[in-house]
Amino acid sequence: MSLTSALGNSLSGLRATQAQMEVISGNVSNAGTQGYSRRSAVTVETVNGSGTGGVRIEGIIRLLDSVLQKELRTETSGSGYTAAKASYASQLSNVFGQPGSSSALTSMMGSFTNALQALQSDPSNASARTAALNAAGSLARGINTASRNIQDLRANAESAIGADVTRVNALLKGIAASDARVAATQGKDAGLLDQRDAQINELATLIDVKVTDGPFGTVSLATGAGLRLYDTGSPAQFSFDQRPMSATALYDIDPAKRAVGTITMTDQSGRTVDVLGQGLIRSGEIAALVEMRDKSLVDAQAQLDTLAASLASAASTRQQAGVAVGTSGFEVDTAGLKPGNAITISATVGGVARTISIVSLTSGTLPANATPDPNDLEIGASFTSGPAGALASVQSQLDAAFGAGKFTVSNTGSTLRIVDDGAAGTTDVTGMSAGITATASSGTPGSAALPLFVDAAGGNVAYTGSLDGGVSQRAGFASRIGLNSSLSASDLVVYSPTTPAGDDTRPKALLDALTKAATPFTAVGGVGTTASPYTGTVSDYLNRIVDVQGSNAESAKRLDEGQQVVQASIESRFSETSGVSVDQELANLVQIQNAYSANARIMSAVKEMMDLLMRM
Repeated sequence: MSLTSALGNSLSGLRATQAQMEVISGNVSNAGTQGYSRRSAVTVETVNGSGTGGVRIEGIIRLLDSVLQKELRTETSGSGYTAAKASYASQLSNVFGQPGSSSALTSMMGSFTNALQALQSDPSNASARTAALNAAGSLARGINTASRNIQDLRANAESAIGADVTRVNALLKGIAASDARVAATQGKDAGLLDQRDAQINELATLIDVKVTDGPFGTVSLATGAGLRLYDTGSPAQFSFDQRPMSATALYDIDPAKRAVGTITMTDQSGRTVDVLGQGLIRSGEIAALVEMRDKSLVDAQAQLDTLAASLASAASTRQQAGVAVGTSGFEVDTAGLKPGNAITISATVGGVARTISIVSLTSGTLPANATPDPNDLEIGASFTSGPAGALASVQSQLDAAFGAGKFTVSNTGSTLRIVDDGAAGTTDVTGMSAGITATASSGTPGSAALPLFVDAAGGNVAYTGSLDGGVSQRAGFASRIGLNSSLSASDLVVYSPTTPAGDDTRPKALLDALTKAATPFTAVGGVGTTASPYTGTVSDYLNRIVDVQGSNAESAKRLDEGQQVVQASIESRFSETSGVSVDQELANLVQIQNAYSANARIMSAVKEMMDLLMRM
């Protein structure tokens, strides 16, 4: 090797060490910069025709683990999901009030039952009557407030979805611009790669993101369900048609029935896709917001509606007992039967006990699971013109269910009669009754039922549980339940013109209906199941709702805490490869200094040798 070659090699070494020192200084200066990936200068030997010709810098690369990066983005989406869900679940639990506080629904229910107990003990006490009426009003307003707060949470989720969709569009546009610059540099600009990664990471908090590498450092993005988010130069465009929220506003894949906003994606060809309808976003903050808006909060509203409906029905429903017709059937007076009221028949068919529920309808057909009992036969029929108008419909439905001749339906005036086939041990009618809503505080002899709580949206409209036209009166009833303004405090005791001032019949009936009469409740939101509905009193049901919502909030909190631990662990592992360790960089700096000094010493030696050569 000539002195000239040695000089060239040393000079290339100095250039390489200078570049490496520049990279190290950049690493150290960005040690605390979020999203910065540690850099390293790649050196390769220069080969000429006669051998090694020194060293050169091939490029600057980022040091990161692509597998961990993919895993981190998956967990980032999970963290966005659990954090949003935990936040809303906690707020939802608070809607029912802190246990023991005066504003808690359980406390209001307790105050109402305590007031009824006091009234039962002293029915003639005017103050006790007023206190019971006021407690009933407070309970109705508390349910209204809880319903309003749930809808406020749904409205907040709706707004948050809209804001997130706007941010997704901005991020996809930014990613497209960054990707174009990455392609222009053929993926060799580490700073551009970091910038694009930061945008993708933020996108991952909102929706689940799957990244596929393309040529020249480019990428394409899709959700886990395959929804294309970005392909070279073509980011997806999302839109969200935000809607006002109400207790009956629900999502439906049918646009004509949908009353809340949905996310649509428009591709380059102009084709639109209902992203929510097809379930194309499965994780991230948006997925949690949609789940809370359309499932958890809707379930909570349905629980409140069921509570309000049960409260109103407990006070206003009178049971009209059936009368045996010889040994082959029963009949019941249906006078006053309202839409939504039901006639219940107990029977034995082929040795199997069966329950038949005949629900009064004015229009439409009976929806599935109209009653909480999973084993009853549900029949819908119009009693607008009395039992006579319902006979044909009831008869045909019984024949379809059990076979012709098993039951015979007839009427006498307002009395509906159902008898069996008369053959012992085959088909037997064993009982019959009708649940009829009282619409006045008096007038029904021997009945203590009264319309204490009403559907206040249309004035003092009685709550009957109507299902006419396929629309349930129970839907959103918690937002409309109110104290019957036509009642006076004395109506809580007086149920007929001859009721004694000290008669405790009505206070006792109201109290028993709330605290002793156990009934099945429609399964919703984890309170019971369709196959095994929750059975208890109205007070029990409220306590069960509060317990379930509290448990849901605690579970969501624990899930989020666990998810944050997982993400923190992966972030720590990822940082070990891509993050900057100042100690490691300083150790590398010492090596570079030594290499720089060695190259400089070689150059000095070459100079001395050349000087010596020139003096010879």
